[in-house]
Amino acid sequence: MAIQEAYYSFLSTIFAPLLALHPAIGEGILAISIVFVITLFYKYLVKQDDMKDIRDQIKAKQKEAKEVQKTNPEQAQKMTSEILALTNKQMKMTFKPMLVSMMFVILLFPWLKLAFVGPIVYLPVEILGRASFGWFLWYIVISMPFSMAFRKLLGVM
Repeated sequence: MAIQEAYYSFLSTIFAPLLALHPAIGEGILAISIVFVITLFYKYLVKQDDMKDIRDQIKAKQKEAKEVQKTNPEQAQKMTSEILALTNKQMKMTFKPMLVSMMFVILLFPWLKLAFVGPIVYLPVEILGRASFGWFLWYIVISMPFSMAFRKLLGVM
């Protein structure tokens, strides 16, 4: 328990300038930073050219299988198996950065929960029966558009 407290104290010290800001802004900056680091994991731990090739192959085979389905169902079934094999290969390529990202998130999320207590953002109207967002929902709202933007900017497949 002492190690955990020391770790949380260390994070609180490092991120003290962000914790001094309004919680929505402080956590927003942290969420954007976390998403950026995770995007970098995917950028450098996955061979982007290979991933692009696999995605292109999958698209081409899906299109071809759709056309062949009407005339030759057996051929379409064979193509579906090839698509599944390519999808499996794609999943194996993303496994390593996913594990690294999970470890990164596992180390930060418990501290985020302690650092940003209570409602972070108050909404002018109820959304999903809520008039405010806590730290986790705010993280999701911030991280989704920035994740897509960073992936696009860095060319991450």
